[in-house]
Amino acid sequence: MDETLRAIGMGLVVVSAALADACVIAHQMLARWWETPEGRHVMAYQAVLAAVLTLWAVAIILPGWQWFHALRLAAFALVPPVLAWRLAIIVQAWQRGRSGHRKDTT
Repeated sequence: MDETLRAIGMGLVVVSAALADACVIAHQMLARWWETPEGRHVMAYQAVLAAVLTLWAVAIILPGWQWFHALRLAAFALVPPVLAWRLAIIVQAWQRGRSGHRKDTT
């Protein structure tokens, strides 16, 4: 049972990585994401997600690969700044919404 659940989980990681990579490629080819701050953020966010998932899939497919630790460091080094960027966008949107709400009630 444990081995079956492990195999299913590993398969889901590999499928998720492939889909995340496909999203980045499709977004690059089909959208003008670089034209707006929101578009740039969405691309960065999904690219970081794709990088981390792809790294995880590589670790599953090629266990003990020599370059894994260097790639892991590079992939995960990108996660905190992109998440901080996302948090700033969320807080700014909330603040804009609150300032707009105050104007409506006065």
